[in-house]
Amino acid sequence: MLNRIKGKMPNWLFIVIKAMRDLPKIINNYIYDIKRYIKYSSSVADNKRLKLEAQITAKYHVIEKGLSMPEPRVGFGKDRVNRLIFLLDRYICKGYCVETTQIQAAIQVLDKYFEFNRSATDNYTLGMVQRANNLFKDIKLNNHIGGTLLMDKDAYLAKTQINFKEFAYGRSSVRNFTEVNVDIDLLLESIKIAQKTPSVCNRQSSRVYLIKDKDKIKEALSLQNGNRGFGHLINKVLIVTSDLNAFKGLIERNQSFIDGGMYSMSLLYALHYHGLGACALNWAVEKGKDSKLRNALNIKENENIIMMIGVGHLPSSFSVPISKRKDLNEVITII
Repeated sequence: MLNRIKGKMPNWLFIVIKAMRDLPKIINNYIYDIKRYIKYSSSVADNKRLKLEAQITAKYHVIEKGLSMPEPRVGFGKDRVNRLIFLLDRYICKGYCVETTQIQAAIQVLDKYFEFNRSATDNYTLGMVQRANNLFKDIKLNNHIGGTLLMDKDAYLAKTQINFKEFAYGRSSVRNFTEVNVDIDLLLESIKIAQKTPSVCNRQSSRVYLIKDKDKIKEALSLQNGNRGFGHLINKVLIVTSDLNAFKGLIERNQSFIDGGMYSMSLLYALHYHGLGACALNWAVEKGKDSKLRNALNIKENENIIMMIGVGHLPSSFSVPISKRKDLNEVITII
C-alpha cells in the first residue's frame, strides 16, 4: 500500500509516514527486550542459584584483583569481603551446590584474602574470619582455582611468540564447505579456548548451543537472514547466548551483548586456529523469530541470543570476499 502511493507524495512525507508506521513495531520489540531483562536479570530478585552465583563471582573477583595489585594494602576491601561472605551464606543456606567452579573459587579467594591479612587484629576482620570458618568448615575444596598466580616474565612472554598479525589477517568469513563431518571434539576444544575471553567481573555469562542434527540446523538457519546460497553446506552450527542472570540494574542492560560479542570473536579465532572454516551469522530479528528459535532449540528465556556461527571443513580451493577494512584514520580519534 505505502509503496503504491510513494510516487504521489513528497519524499519527506513518505519518510515521515513510513517512520510512523514502523514506530509501533520498534516500541513493541523494545518492550519484549525490557520484559525479558527485568524478568531474568538480577535487577529485581536475586535469590535464584545462577543470580546469586553471578553476584558472588563479581564480588570475589574484586578481591582477587585487589590481591594481584603491585602493593596491596592490608585490610583493603573489608566491606566487599563482608558482602561476599553474606552472599555465600545465602547461597549455602538455600542448599545450592558448592562444588561449582565459581563457588569453589570464591571460597579460596576468601582464604587467600585472610591469609594476606593474617596480621590484622581488628574485631571486624577477626569476626569475618570466624564467620567464614564456620560457614566453610564442611566444604571440600578442589585444587588451586582462586586467588593469584605469580608469573615469570620470560615464561609469560614465551606464549605470545606467534605471529598474531598474520593469524588475524588470515582469518576470513568462509561460505564454502566440504561434506566432511566436523569432529565434535574440535568444536569443544574451540569452545574451551573461547572460555578465556574476558567478561565483566569474570561472570562468564556466555553459553554455546552446538547443533549437529541436520534437521535442526536447517530449521535454525531458516530463521536467520544471512545464509542464503551456502547454508545447505554448513556442517555444524554454534549459537552463542548470554545469560541475563549474570547482570543487574540499569547500567548493565547492554552488557550481555558486549560480553557475548567478545566471546563470539574469541570462538571465531579458536575455530580458525583449529583449521575450520566459519562464518559469523547475525541474529538481527524481530521477537517472533526470536521466540521461534527458542522453541525449536529449547534456548532458555533467560539468555540473550547473540549470534550463530556456521562451521565446516575447508575445500582445497575457495573464494572469500575481500571485505576491505577502513583506513586507520577513519576509525581512530587521538585525544
